[in-house]
Amino acid sequence: MRCKRRLRIGVTLFAGPLLLMAGCKTSADAAAAATQMATTAKSLCDYYTALKTILDNTDQLYLLNAQLYAKPYPAENRRQVKDTEPELEKRAELASDFSTLSAEFGKLTGSTAPADVATSASKLEGEVDTLASIKASSVEQAALKTAFQLLTTAIKEHKEREAAKAMDDATRGLSDLFAKETDVWNSTEVVYSSIGSTLAGNLVDGNATDNSALLKVALDPFGLSPVTASADLNAQLAPLAKQQIATKKADMDSAYEKATDAMTKSLQEMSQRIHTVAEDKPMAYRSAPLSVSTVEAWASQIMSTGSTTSATPASKPAK
Repeated sequence: MRCKRRLRIGVTLFAGPLLLMAGCKTSADAAAAATQMATTAKSLCDYYTALKTILDNTDQLYLLNAQLYAKPYPAENRRQVKDTEPELEKRAELASDFSTLSAEFGKLTGSTAPADVATSASKLEGEVDTLASIKASSVEQAALKTAFQLLTTAIKEHKEREAAKAMDDATRGLSDLFAKETDVWNSTEVVYSSIGSTLAGNLVDGNATDNSALLKVALDPFGLSPVTASADLNAQLAPLAKQQIATKKADMDSAYEKATDAMTKSLQEMSQRIHTVAEDKPMAYRSAPLSVSTVEAWASQIMSTGSTTSATPASKPAK
């Protein structure tokens, strides 16, 4: 899915309830916290969307292994892979809709009952229900649902202070949910990089790759390009090709681990900042957590290429 960017209007995420309860002293803090949460929620949506791309690639790798090397890919295994895709989509939608609510939250200050705002909050409550198939985070799901229930009620009753408290709880709940499910999603990337690197190595061993790209480091400075490698040259370069695969796999795993750690820290940091403002205390930060940029860089690279790797030697028909 395409994650919605709400950075400009996202300032209203907490501006309605938090500004009203915080007063002039911390109004700038509330506005800053709102913008930062909008940025963080967008990154969370991108993180889940990137994971879905990895999952799509994993399915294709299994199919290639089955076709080229007769390695089994039982229907039950593929069903498990395909069933995981909507789980990631649900979480991406939840993060995206959390940002959408930002644009509508400021309507709480109007004189008309903000039915559309309450509907958005209620929608988030319903989306939490759809996450139930991941049993490991059932406690966190329940806490998040309760926060959205309280938020919906507070919005309908124009209770700004209660709404701010509920949004505080919802932000913490989103952070707790992500942290609890991290191990569930880690296997997605681990399986992908393992299967991908093994398949790439088998293709190198089977002389199904053109390894001449490895010569570019020697030829590029002189304006020269390698020709398609002969069988003998390809065989000579094979060990370097396999070393490159191992290096790229390690880089892929490391990049994912750093992005996951950065996402965890960003959500935890924003939970603390939102709680500070909700408690009518000064909040000095005026930009989103720096760790968000790590998540965005990782997710953007994956989603822009449709793959987590770009430098594995190109495949050619086996001889």
